[in-house]
Formats: sequence, structure tokens, C-alpha cells
Amino acid sequence: MSTNIYDTANALEKELRDSEEYTVLVAAFNEVKKDEAASKMYFDFQEVQIKLQQKQMSGEQITEEEIEEAQNLAQTSGENDVIKKLMEAEQRLSTLIEDLNRIIMKPVQDVYQG
Repeated sequence: MSTNIYDTANALEKELRDSEEYTVLVAAFNEVKKDEAASKMYFDFQEVQIKLQQKQMSGEQITEEEIEEAQNLAQTSGENDVIKKLMEAEQRLSTLIEDLNRIIMKPVQDVYQG
């Protein structure tokens, strides 16, 4: 009996949810939400990032003022211990997902490089 690739993907999704990287991320995000100042700072920074990405995607020029605002928010956010823990957890989960993506894409890569 062959394994359905979607069953494998769903099993991977469950394992990802059970991973230490994911559970640490959830806990860190909950801590940010509980801290009013950290929460505001985090969501303000996220809003600025989204705005800049949308401008880039639509071909609009990003101003120096917008870049400076984003840099200031990033620096301030990075100095907040609660947000810093969240950012570290995001990085760990991102690394895991990149590793998984590399494994999943290996057959396609082999086609073009093999």
C-alpha cells in the first residue's frame, strides 16, 4: 500500500506543531501578547514591515523616512527582552522550516542538477 503524499504532509504538520521550536514560539508569542508595551511595539513594527513590503511589491519607492522608522522600531523592539525571545524563537522555527524545505525540494533540485 502506497503512502498518500498528503497524508505525509499532514503528519509533518502535526510533528511541526509538536516540535520544541513551535511550542517555544507559541509560548514566546503569548508572553508578548501579555505584555502591553511589548505587544504594541511588536504589532507596530509588524504593521510598518507590511506597509513597506506592499510598497515594494507595487513598485513604489520607499522613502528614507520610512526606512529610518522601520530601523528605529526594529532596534527598539530588539532591545525589549520579551520581543527578543520571540524573535529568537521565530529564527529557530524558520531554520527548521528551511531545513525541511531543503529536504522536500531535493528531488526537484536533483532533476536540474543531476
